Amino acid sequence: MDKRKSKDKSTTKKSKISRKVVDLSAYREEKNEERRREYERVLFHKILGVYSFAEFNNKIHNVEVLDISYSGILFRELHPQLPSQPGSKVALRFYFTPSSYLRLVVEVKRTRPFKSGGRQGLEYGCELDKSTRSYEVLRQLVQFMYKYAEIACQDATPPMIWF
Repeated sequence: MDKRKSKDKSTTKKSKISRKVVDLSAYREEKNEERRREYERVLFHKILGVYSFAEFNNKIHNVEVLDISYSGILFRELHPQLPSQPGSKVALRFYFTPSSYLRLVVEVKRTRPFKSGGRQGLEYGCELDKSTRSYEVLRQLVQFMYKYAEIACQDATPPMIWF
């Protein structure tokens, strides 16, 4: 039998094996989101030194911002005395200087208790009111954080400690 005319068995076997394609876009998106959230906290608390407060029941309470996106915000209040309920409107103040702040209105969508590191309180998941003038400022800040997370490189051995 002429070997040139025989079928290549390896090709036949390969065609029978199903190949699985791995989609890396979901993984990349998840990594970008992690990087954005990490950078967001550093940007707010360390670089800009933003102090966050919420206006609850005509009183101002210190809150900790955990996450910001184009449509919403997640923040914590330690030991809330009069917690806001889902559906209520809350004004948030972001102090970028000791005497000036950006005021954003949010609607509370959900609340849940938290306990972490000896601290306890409530976490508020809120939707941003996009009709306010101050929303545009926040939108641009969020856009910067998303772009940074998408493009920034990770340095396993940074040359200098900044924080």
